[in-house]
Amino acid sequence: MTLFVFGYLIVNALTGLFVVTLNLSEGATMYLAAFAAAAFFAVAQVLVQRFRLYRFGIEEAAAVASVSFLAIAASMAFYPTFSMLQAMIAAAAGSFLLFRRFGYVYAGVAATLFVALIPFGTAQVDTVRRLAAIALMMTVFFIARERRQDHDWDYPGDAYAVIEAVAWAVLYFVLNLKASPWLSSPDELGLFYWATYAAIWILPTVGLFLAIRDRHRLLLDLNIVMALATLMSNKAYLGAEPKPWDPILLGVLLITIAIGLRRWLASGEQGGRRGFVAHRLLASEKERLALAGAATVFAPGAPPSHAHEPPSIGGGGSSGGAGASGKF
Repeated sequence: MTLFVFGYLIVNALTGLFVVTLNLSEGATMYLAAFAAAAFFAVAQVLVQRFRLYRFGIEEAAAVASVSFLAIAASMAFYPTFSMLQAMIAAAAGSFLLFRRFGYVYAGVAATLFVALIPFGTAQVDTVRRLAAIALMMTVFFIARERRQDHDWDYPGDAYAVIEAVAWAVLYFVLNLKASPWLSSPDELGLFYWATYAAIWILPTVGLFLAIRDRHRLLLDLNIVMALATLMSNKAYLGAEPKPWDPILLGVLLITIAIGLRRWLASGEQGGRRGFVAHRLLASEKERLALAGAATVFAPGAPPSHAHEPPSIGGGGSSGGAGASGKF
């Protein structure tokens, strides 16, 4: 991680030094960025193929920097100013190339996010943008799902499983108008508005069914989060006034569901149902829960922790015990 961060900073600083020192024009900067993208991708290739560096850090920095420079060059290619549409297309293509060539899962995730942002770089109304993003995310989801099923959780099936889950989550995020108003101001069209309201209830339900059937843990976790987001967005969609006791009711509902689900699983044959059990099997999951519990200390309103001094036994010898004074 350290080599990646410092390598990425050095690569960008070196290229920026050329731009500032030579006082390059916008056109020359575009050509330099394109050259840097090709050069650093070649450097990453050499480091991986010849020197057998993989996930070492420096080769990842060169590869990621090549995508950054490709996006910069593309954004300046045909316009005098920055073009988000061209930048997102180039970033998506470059990230997918890194994923296919080097197997970096985060590059595949980045490609998915960049693809979702492509429609928002167009001069269209919000409804058209969101419909285009929905179509793109559904395409990515089904392609990644098919690829994951082809490999049956073996590599690269596990990598495609992550992309599948991310595409599903982004699809929900784009559909939930109350969760993503900053992305693009909703048009508040009646038909589309209520269609998205229905969709944010349907998506977590369908996603939970698919995740349980396929034993897809990441997709299961994301759909649980999506279901919670739907509950929290419900009043905003309906225009109802939020009440101070809403979080309490949500907490009671979640506790009831958790207890009921745990008892239902435990009552099954051998304490489980269809491979799902009510207790944690991995120590790493217990560590995550402990870490999450420790993080609540930093929550607003959390009581400060106090270091309690151990009580002195016998008052230090001032009365009783070994003698008449503490220096005895």
